[in-house]
Amino acid sequence: GRSKVMATAQQQSAQDLDWVASVGNVCASLAFCLSAHISSSYLGGSDSAIFCLVPMLLLLSKDSGLLSALTDNRRYFPLVAVAIGYLVASAMFRLVFRDILEKHHIITKPPGGEYRPEVATVLALSRNLVSLAVTLPGHWMFGSFMWSFKHTRDIYWVLLLPLNFLPLMISDLHSVRLLGALGIAAGAMQLLLSNRIRRYGLQFV
Repeated sequence: GRSKVMATAQQQSAQDLDWVASVGNVCASLAFCLSAHISSSYLGGSDSAIFCLVPMLLLLSKDSGLLSALTDNRRYFPLVAVAIGYLVASAMFRLVFRDILEKHHIITKPPGGEYRPEVATVLALSRNLVSLAVTLPGHWMFGSFMWSFKHTRDIYWVLLLPLNFLPLMISDLHSVRLLGALGIAAGAMQLLLSNRIRRYGLQFV
C-alpha cells in the first residue's frame, strides 16, 4: 500500500545520504589528527592538550562503514577511547619506542642529547612501566561501560581504584599521571553511580 511505498522511499533516501555521514566522519577524523600533530610538533606537545582536542570527535556519526555501531548511547565512547589510547601511546613512545626509533635513525635525536628521568635508570624505567600497567585494567572496564552501559561489580573497582594512586606518587611521566587521575575519576564515578542505582532501587522495596 501507500505506507509501504513511503517506507521504501524513506529507506532509499537514507541510503542515498549515507555517504554524507561517511564524508563527515573522515573530515572529523582528519581534523583531529591534524590538530594533534600540530599540538605535538609545534605547540609544545603537552599531553593535557588531548582533552581539548577529543571533543572534536563528537562530530562523528553513525554510518554504514566502520562506525556502523556508533549509536547515540555510545556517543562518548570515542572520546574516552581516543584520550586513553593517546596517553598510553605517548607513554609507550617515551619509555620504549623513542630509543628504538632514534637508534635506527627513523627519528632525529636531539643535538647534545636530552636528560630523560623516566628512562635514566632501569629502576626508573621499570617504575614507570609498572605505573602505566596498573592503570590499564580500570580504563578497560570504564571503556567497556561506555560502550555497553553494563555495570561492573563494585568489588573490581574497590580493588583497582587504589592502584591508580600509584602513578600519581611515583611516575615521572605526565601522561602516566594523567592516566592515574583518569582512573581515579572513572572508578569514583562508577562507585557513585552504583550507589545511586542501589538507593533508587531501595525506594521500591
